[in-house]
Amino acid sequence: MDCCKFTLKVHFNIFILAFICGVFFTQFLEANVTSPNNLDGRIQLLLNNPSLKNVSYGISVVSIKKNTPLFSYRDNDLFCIASNMKLLTTAAALEYLGQDFEYKTSVEAHGIIKTTGELDGDIIVRGSGDPNLSGRFYKGNITAVPESWASAVKNRGIHMITGDIIADDRVFDRIYTNPNWPENQLSEWYCAPSCGLSFNDNCVDITLVSDKKPGNAVMLSVDPNTSYFTIFNNCISTSNKKEHAYSIYRKPGTNQIFIKGKFWINASPGKSWVNVQNPALYLATVFKEILGKNGITVQGNARVIDETDSFNSDLEKITETVSTMKQSILVTNKNSQNFYAEQILKTLGSQIKGKGSSSAGIEVLHAFMSKLGFSPDEYQIEDGSGLSKGNKLSPRIITTLLTYMSKHPYSSVLYGSLPVSGIDGGLRRRMVSSRYKNKIHAKTGYIAKTSALSGYIDTLNGDTLAFSILMNNFKDLGAVRKIQDNICQILVDCYN
Repeated sequence: MDCCKFTLKVHFNIFILAFICGVFFTQFLEANVTSPNNLDGRIQLLLNNPSLKNVSYGISVVSIKKNTPLFSYRDNDLFCIASNMKLLTTAAALEYLGQDFEYKTSVEAHGIIKTTGELDGDIIVRGSGDPNLSGRFYKGNITAVPESWASAVKNRGIHMITGDIIADDRVFDRIYTNPNWPENQLSEWYCAPSCGLSFNDNCVDITLVSDKKPGNAVMLSVDPNTSYFTIFNNCISTSNKKEHAYSIYRKPGTNQIFIKGKFWINASPGKSWVNVQNPALYLATVFKEILGKNGITVQGNARVIDETDSFNSDLEKITETVSTMKQSILVTNKNSQNFYAEQILKTLGSQIKGKGSSSAGIEVLHAFMSKLGFSPDEYQIEDGSGLSKGNKLSPRIITTLLTYMSKHPYSSVLYGSLPVSGIDGGLRRRMVSSRYKNKIHAKTGYIAKTSALSGYIDTLNGDTLAFSILMNNFKDLGAVRKIQDNICQILVDCYN
């Protein structure tokens, strides 16, 4: 009996000791796992994922407060970066033009305005490269801006215009799209042309609505409702859900839009965007039509300014529309809007180099890269948006850029334009748990076989981490995005 009691006591003591050791061991592991010193190990373990086999990738993580690298893997190698290119473009805009730079689009009368209300001449719409002439800042009303212009013309007492509605887009060149963009996608909204006078992101909004009767053509809602397009609707309603598939595209070099396929009768309305040919003429046409609806007769045509036009006298500014660089950068990064990025690139060229071209804008980006300490043989730039596969930067270049901008007078503008984990932009459905939601502010990027994520993580210890994760040549987009998210979560865990 005594022997049994002794044995039980020994076993009990051993159990208690094991329990205490287990608690301390667990605490040790937890402390070790969340320690910055274990960052390398945790990320390296993650990078053993079979999904990364044959994937080309690079990573850079930097402590901005300490100005020291925390983790790096192939951080000096060049990778295709997709929309992470917008970080460089928008940062350069803040560096050279500032957040308060204003785009000004003016509506001017050329000629004599008679007391009878007749303008013996033309109306000129003078562009400045503003990307914001849309419904985005006007409660979704696409035609709000040209409607306000028509009201101003009417309030000036003009009810007849004997001449033309002339679009002056000369602030930019007329090379509308980058030659390195995918040719089979040039009518898509994300390939919208860049122009000195633009409207509605240089797209038309088309919504398909089922007719509810199989065999009938689908109904279309087109905004803006303009004669500028010719739409060929060969999409019919179907009762077979499996047949639901349709396409919308614009014939290259024209404004003929073709809609084909079948639309399920019980499907929700489907909204698409198709970009335009000759954006300046698009705006002039819509404005002329709106003038007509407001009782203002235009005897001439809507047209684009040419070399024979001369407007040196008899000019009166009727109204002006203004937007800012801060607004433009917010849309560029939060929405990953290629059109905006290309407008900003040409604006840099126009304002800094005196030529509104992509090549002049890229010269400004080169100058900015030189400020950051990089020479042209260390990177490649082909556009401002990242749609071209020829854009190549290293993770270290991006974290150097992010570190520089974190100390910039306009740092809050760039930071505030970035998508936020679990909240908005390209991160609204990523890292949504309460532990990580609102902790990562970063720019996403995706084109074929390229995924990128670069930005900031603010830590509870007062530091800010700049990071860049660039991944190329993968097969599973979902898998590499999950790994990107996991790396960010490790950074949050280790430093919060």
